[in-house]
Amino acid sequence: MTSAGLRLHLRRATPTDLEAANHLHRWQCSAESRRARYQGSRDRIRRAEWRYLVDPDRGYTFLIACPQRPGLIGLAHLLWQDCGPPEIALLIADAWQDRGVGTAVARHVVGLAVAHGHPVQQARIRTGNVRAIRLASHFGAIVDNTA
Repeated sequence: MTSAGLRLHLRRATPTDLEAANHLHRWQCSAESRRARYQGSRDRIRRAEWRYLVDPDRGYTFLIACPQRPGLIGLAHLLWQDCGPPEIALLIADAWQDRGVGTAVARHVVGLAVAHGHPVQQARIRTGNVRAIRLASHFGAIVDNTA
């Protein structure tokens, strides 16, 4: 739930969700939003990447939806790293940004990381992505803005 009372639904992604994830990338997220997330304006996730992202041994990938609206409004990842804190990544559809969705989802994902024994998370964020840096810092993540 966002601070404004908007109810969100998070569901763990599966291999069969690739088409929906790519629809989100291609049609609901601007090149600017994709650049902020990926350091490039890619408009899709390749099948091999998706298999990696949804592998339960690698962490969690969530589809984000709003029950009052059809389709996805975002993706969230909590990925275990070989050494160091887990990585958290979010991609929120342009129309849903600045509504508290990222904060609410980050709160959930950070709680999940803590429950798995990882009180510190890592966020790789470009220097110019002020919103993401502010969000990650709010939750105590280590911000890597060397990308």
